Formats: sequence, structure tokens, C-alpha cells
Amino acid sequence: MKHLLNKQSSRQLALLELLWKNDWLTISEIGGVEKTIRTDIKQLNEMIEPLKIETSFKYGVFLNKDLRISKSYIYSIFLQKSIECKMLEAIFIDPMITKGELCDQLFISETQLNRLHTKLNILMKKYEIQITNDLKLIGNEKNIRKFFSSLFYEMYLSLDFLLKKEEFQLIDIVLNRFYKKNKDKMVADDQHYLLLNKMRIKIWVAVYRCKFGDCSNEKLPPFDYSMITKDNKLKEQWQQVFGIELTEQVLFNLFDYFHAPFKLNEDLTQIGTSQLLLKEKFEKLLLEVSQELMINCFNQEALIQAILCSGIRAIGPTFILNNVEEDFVLELMKDRQDIVLIVKEKLHIIYEELLLPLADKNNMLYQSIYTLMSQWPEFRAEIRKPMIKIKAALLLDIPAGHLKMLKEEIEYHFRNTYEVDILPPLEQNLSKQLTAYDCILTNGFDNSHIENVKIIGVPNYFGEEFVKKLHSFLINKKEELNGFRKNIFI
Repeated sequence: MKHLLNKQSSRQLALLELLWKNDWLTISEIGGVEKTIRTDIKQLNEMIEPLKIETSFKYGVFLNKDLRISKSYIYSIFLQKSIECKMLEAIFIDPMITKGELCDQLFISETQLNRLHTKLNILMKKYEIQITNDLKLIGNEKNIRKFFSSLFYEMYLSLDFLLKKEEFQLIDIVLNRFYKKNKDKMVADDQHYLLLNKMRIKIWVAVYRCKFGDCSNEKLPPFDYSMITKDNKLKEQWQQVFGIELTEQVLFNLFDYFHAPFKLNEDLTQIGTSQLLLKEKFEKLLLEVSQELMINCFNQEALIQAILCSGIRAIGPTFILNNVEEDFVLELMKDRQDIVLIVKEKLHIIYEELLLPLADKNNMLYQSIYTLMSQWPEFRAEIRKPMIKIKAALLLDIPAGHLKMLKEEIEYHFRNTYEVDILPPLEQNLSKQLTAYDCILTNGFDNSHIENVKIIGVPNYFGEEFVKKLHSFLINKKEELNGFRKNIFI
């Protein structure tokens, strides 16, 4: 949904995303018109504090990050300044707002409003959502709630800017009571209740939709709301704050997110498959992956249930700008491209037959890899195994005890990615012996007569400078290997 932003914001966000994942970049590496890039940098620096984009004639452009700030912060900035998002927020919170009132609120003309109206309807058509001429949200109610839950979650990193204090408190009371009463009925592997802020926003969005008449009347699932419905004082407070009665039907709507495990067959039938068929396919996938990687899968049944539930939840507008699962998988690819590509191909075969748009299939695929990584311990352990082993010769003219200490520090810090040998003094100058190593760690060795062996100058103490050098060499080795693997798989 990056087309939700205007062209300038889309370009500036793309620049920030590029700088976020890189170190110094030259203007030519960034690409584009230099004057435009420098103008964007100036404008961005006025927006993104405490982050700052540094520029250097020698090195280029660099994003100086703040330890307190995550990547989600930059998406929040752009969504909050977007006039499109301000319009969406206004018509969601107040469905009775008129065009004149909205123009005054956004400081725009009616002509500009009509252009925004048309743009948003084009963007949301794929989700079967429409804004009517009198600014009402109609269409697929499930997608309306998903879209606005995603929008507000990414816009407001702190819910204090969105929810009133009384709303916040009442939602937490209802959520806590619901969970205490129904935790035994929830699917054991369903971890989504832990996403507290997401739950709060989903409940808040559902309240506002129900308040203005968009309340689902589906058959109730087997949840117990008695701890809520029998508390008359709570119901009275809820009525005063939200302007809607806290009935069982309303509660059904508030906790719709927890219905997925109970509606799997129904939801899967709608996309051209069944729970039984997908379960068989995932059993086969887990067996193949287990055999190929020579690992066990002791929690197969729970893992398959988690993949199915999380996959269904990944359908529709589950993100606006920040696709967390996709980012997770792309980062994972950097560590173990070989394993991820194998699993990705197997999942692609399973999902390609579903009656869904390509974007939804991709989101299900990313979500499934995320679930495998987070809920299959043996798979995670295999992924985290060092992809490469670096053989290093340690040649320093220092006592044996000091050499042993450095060897242990290096191997411990890098989780045995580095395999360090301390060569006996009489073997240190044998060229044939040294060519078997990837690098030589030394403070005064000449390798002019040895090819393809990297010399890394090191201090006597295992400190930050030493770690950076070893880490840089490791990254270069990984990039060489990834480039080689990429050529194989293309």
C-alpha cells in the first residue's frame, strides 16, 4: 500500500529504507537526480529527529540511527503526515462528517478532497472497500476492520495518541477478563493474544464499527463472556465511554480475531482448499524438510495448526507500509539463503493453487516461514548454525597463555564461526602450511609470498577494534558465498 503516499513521500521513504539497511552510500549508488536527493535529505532531517542523515563529500550519505528507534518509527512518521491517512482517520472516527467539515479539518479545497476520494477508492478496491459520496465506509466488513487496524497500528507507535484514557482502561479490563475466562478454550499454539497493542487496536476498531451499525450477526463461537456481561458497573461505564451496549453480540465482534482456529474449514473452503488437504501437504513438507536437514519435528501437529491459523490471518490488508514478516524472511535469507529458498519453493507449490491474489499468497508464504522459524526449535537451531567456517592462524609474538586466551575469546564471541589454530613456532613461516587458512591474525607478518590468504592486523587485547575487523571479514565471506549461491539458484 505504498501508493497510499504521494510521490514525494514515496520517494523519500524509499531513500530512508535504503539508508536504513546500508552504511555509507554515494549519490551514484543511491541513484536518481543529485539535486532532488539533497533536497529530500534536507526535508527528511526536519522530520525524522532523533534520526539524522549525515552527508560527506568523501563518503556520501549515511543514516545515523538512535538506539531507541526501530524501523517502524519511519513508517509512523510518513503515515502521520500523509493527508490521505488523515482523511481515512477522520471518516472512520466520525462517519457523520460532511465534505465541508472534512475540508476545513484537512485545510484543503473540495476539489482536492474529491481527488483524494477517487485515489483512495482506487487503492482500496482490491480489498472490496469503498468510500461513498457521503463519506461512509462500505464493503467487505472483515477487510475494513483489518485495514484500519493495520493503519492505526502503524501510524501510532503509542496508543496514547489514538485512544482516550477511559477507552484504553476499559479495553484492557475487557481483554483481561476475556482471556482469563477463555484461555483454556483457546488453541494452545495460538500466540497472537500476546500482541497486546494489536489486540487493543482491533478491539477499538471493532467498537467503532459496531457503534455505527456495522455489527456482525454470525453464529457465536464457544467463548464465555459472563465475567463481562454480568458486571453491570462495567457495562454502564462502557456505554458512557463508547456509546454502545456491551452485549454478547458486540463482544463476539470485539474478539473476532480469536475465531480463526474455529472457522478454519469455512475460511479455507472459501479459498479453494480444506483443512484436511492442507494438513496433508504440510505433513509432507515437514517430513521432507526434516529429512533434508536431518532434524526432528517433535511438535508437528501444533506447528501445522499454527501455520494454518497464521496463514489465514495473513490474508487481506494486514499491513500498510511495514511488512514485518517479509522483512524477517529477507533478513533470514542473508544468513541461510540455501535453506530458506528450499522451504520457500515448497510453500510456493502449496499456496499457488489457492484462489487468492498473488499478494495474499506471498503474505501467507512469508508468514509460514516466520511461523516455522519461531515455533520449530530444531529448524531454528539448524538455521542458526554457522553457514561458513573461517580457518584462522593466530601468529603473535606473545606468551602461549595469551595466545590461548585470544583463541578462546574469538571462538566464543563468534559462536565457533572462527576456527583458530595456534601454530607452533617452527611452522609459522611454512608457506604451504599457511595457505590452508582463510586468514592470518598477526601483528607483524608479511604475506607477500602467499596468495589468497587475508592478513588481519590485531592488537594484543580482544577489544572492539579487533571484533570489528573479524566481523567485517566474516561479512565479506558471507557475501562471497551468497553471490555464489545466488548464481547457482538463478
